[in-house]
Amino acid sequence: MAPIVYQDIVSPPVQAVALTVRAARLDSVVQFQNVSLAAGEHMKPEFVKKFPTHTVPALEDDGFYLWDSHAICAYLVSAYCKDDKLYPKDPKKRAKVDQFLHFSNSILYNRLRDMSEPLWRGQTKSVPEEKKQRVHEAFQSLDTMLEGRQWLAGDDMTIADICCVCEVNGATNLAGDFSKFKNVSAWFSRCQATMPGFADIAVKGNAIYKGLLEKLMSS
Repeated sequence: MAPIVYQDIVSPPVQAVALTVRAARLDSVVQFQNVSLAAGEHMKPEFVKKFPTHTVPALEDDGFYLWDSHAICAYLVSAYCKDDKLYPKDPKKRAKVDQFLHFSNSILYNRLRDMSEPLWRGQTKSVPEEKKQRVHEAFQSLDTMLEGRQWLAGDDMTIADICCVCEVNGATNLAGDFSKFKNVSAWFSRCQATMPGFADIAVKGNAIYKGLLEKLMSS
């Protein structure tokens, strides 16, 4: 049985998994199954039984279940990719990738969620400036870490770049762009040009995400 990734492409973490599958050339290995967040399909009992966090992306692989995008990206590359360029096996190189995966999760995603979750819950129709500022502080940190570098964790693109760029892309919908951060801007352009499927997955997915946010803020 092929591994199944449950997805809703509006989600930046889902986009990261989809980009990883494309970059790892696993399109013929991994199946994607849509789960509509807007329709509440992620709250169905059969889904929650497998994935108690009732979130997407979620992975099912012959009775093995994962619910975190960073863990899913790492697992798919480790289990199915023919080489380790996207997620190196060397302990020091892998630690560098892991470092930025944690930055993606604990900083970038956390601050994106801090802006967007009150909108999804109908608690507000705007984002406070201090929350936008926290995102720009994260962009500044990323800009500093990218000084003199092409990619986040070494000489090659890895899943660290894939996960981080999707969070950066999603955060701009509410916090404004990152044009004043020259290193982030150059890196983002590099990701666009290098990552297979970026336009179809990240750009289109984020356009849908932006439209939903705008609807929440105007309704």
